[in-house]
Amino acid sequence: MQTHRIIKACYVGLFAASLPLCSILAQSDDSLRQLDTLIVDGNRVSSIESSAPIQQLSAQEIERLGVTNVGDAMKHLSGVTVKDYGGIGGLKTVSIRGMGAQHTAVFYDGVAVGDCQTGQVDLGRFSTDNLAGLQLLIGEGDDIYRSARMLASAGSVSLETHLPQARTFKASARAASFDSYQANIYLADKIGKQSQASLFIDYTNAIGCYRFDIDGAGSSISGQRINSDIESLRAEANFRWSKERHTLRAKVYGFCSERGIPGAVIVDNPLSSERLLSRNIFGQMFYEFAASPEVRMKASFKQNYSYDSNRQPATAGAATRHTFEQHESDLAYTLKWQPSEKFTLALAEELIYNTLSTSNRHNVMSASPNRLTMLSAVSVRYSSATLCATASLLHSNSNEWSNKGEVAPRRSRLSPSFSLSLYPIGRSLCLRASYRDIFRLPTFGDLYYRESGNFKLRPEKSRMLNIGAAYSLPQTGILQELTLSADAYYGRVTDKIVAVPGIFIWKMSNVDEVSLGGVDTNISADITLGHSHLELSGAYSYMHAVDDTEGSAVKGEQIIYTPRHSGSCSAALRTSLFDAGYSLVWSSERYRLAQNIPSSRVDGYCDHSLWLSRDWAIGKSTLSTRIEAMNLLDKNYEIIRYYPMPGRSFRLSATINL
Repeated sequence: MQTHRIIKACYVGLFAASLPLCSILAQSDDSLRQLDTLIVDGNRVSSIESSAPIQQLSAQEIERLGVTNVGDAMKHLSGVTVKDYGGIGGLKTVSIRGMGAQHTAVFYDGVAVGDCQTGQVDLGRFSTDNLAGLQLLIGEGDDIYRSARMLASAGSVSLETHLPQARTFKASARAASFDSYQANIYLADKIGKQSQASLFIDYTNAIGCYRFDIDGAGSSISGQRINSDIESLRAEANFRWSKERHTLRAKVYGFCSERGIPGAVIVDNPLSSERLLSRNIFGQMFYEFAASPEVRMKASFKQNYSYDSNRQPATAGAATRHTFEQHESDLAYTLKWQPSEKFTLALAEELIYNTLSTSNRHNVMSASPNRLTMLSAVSVRYSSATLCATASLLHSNSNEWSNKGEVAPRRSRLSPSFSLSLYPIGRSLCLRASYRDIFRLPTFGDLYYRESGNFKLRPEKSRMLNIGAAYSLPQTGILQELTLSADAYYGRVTDKIVAVPGIFIWKMSNVDEVSLGGVDTNISADITLGHSHLELSGAYSYMHAVDDTEGSAVKGEQIIYTPRHSGSCSAALRTSLFDAGYSLVWSSERYRLAQNIPSSRVDGYCDHSLWLSRDWAIGKSTLSTRIEAMNLLDKNYEIIRYYPMPGRSFRLSATINL
């Protein structure tokens, strides 16, 4: 079918036609004046300066926490629930304020990472060694110069990699408990006067077998975690070119892994032999043009291919193998016009094409379903010294088709959002409020799996209201920085998609309503102690996320795997000789079933870690060494029931910068 190619061509034409439009909008009485050099938007925005909760971790903060993948880094932020299935290469997904992982959008250098099969992105696939920082945004923010897909999510995780700069060489190696090894290299250099390029390669190999001891149904379960090995390779090449008013960035990313799936712990049945082979490659391009200080536009294109092969060797029955292939094309365009210092207008368009094919024909209703989604948004912002207000209106339109079988109907919806922030005593205090009305489409897995799938599913709709405050204490004496923030929220998710049991099978249906409410708090401080610095941070979340479906037998019960209380804290002491630190991640009890009864309770946990590091000067180079002790209490706690986490472990790292 050529429809998506035709629409892509239309978008390319729109992009080309917008260039003269930018010139027209940019004209003024001094239209011939010399323009300043373009500076790409991408500076870190503090939560103090935002009308919606923003949490950020810089590369230095990520290094201080000692995490090696994005999924583990997210555990240190408030308002999020990370599902971790354990093991060295276990799946890690993030749910924001109890809405489900499908409502969390993930962006890699400004371009979305998609999964049309499950709607959940495994954040464990992304290394932190190549990140300049990550940002979590919940709701509507002040930055309206964003892609339509960013405006179409209830919350977003943005990952920014290091921009290629001057000549750089960095190599790291890690060795850890459970026969775990990791190595990576980063190369960057200039290519001419306006161009830079970089290459990042990361390799991981782990056996991952560890002893565990957990409480079962009335008895203790002990054993050794098996089939938890992983071997993975990721490589990423980046190119950047800039000249006066133009900036062009390009990226090619590849990931492959072969891993075991250890599965849940079953009494008297330690056998686990399921294997997963994953391949993912994508290429993306980003272009930005500043027609004038008042007018800017940016466009991006991404082509993504993902392949998964799930194999179950023959044990009691016949061997099975199921493969899934996903293709995604994403074309986005955003135009910003700032006619005055206080007013800004933005228009965003995005076209997304998805297709999924599988060898598992007897389990799907539709052969190779296709989806074409068009997102259009208009946003406006008013900003002054004491007030910032934004509003946006998003139109979503999706159409699906297949060579065989019935498909979901065409869907169209308008989604409004707004935000407001007040600065009564300057930028040190921010009082804020925001509202977001958004929806998510059912995944191909929800719609088209035979027996359980339901192609008549309606999209999930979520509405979230946030009220909060953030304060930054001016620098005084030994206190270099102190910031505090607190946000209270209330929301509802309607037409929630869940599996409902039938006579013989489970069926995906729109039956649930979920009521969400809670408080997120954050604090950070930087204290000077002579020539040393003490950096402190903490986060706490209270989340009341309950089933609110009329007539439901579990109405008022906390939804599964959502703790009421969770938090984290960290402390780092930086001296001229060494750096040392401590971090803690904790969670209260959760429930694995909709019924909040003792038999479905999953106990809370605390994960303590210590680290010590030192930098050594070797000529013009620097060697950084680090030793870490993780899960000091040696508890095989469970984030997902019957998926025990590793006990106490140690890791030694060395990094050289030339």
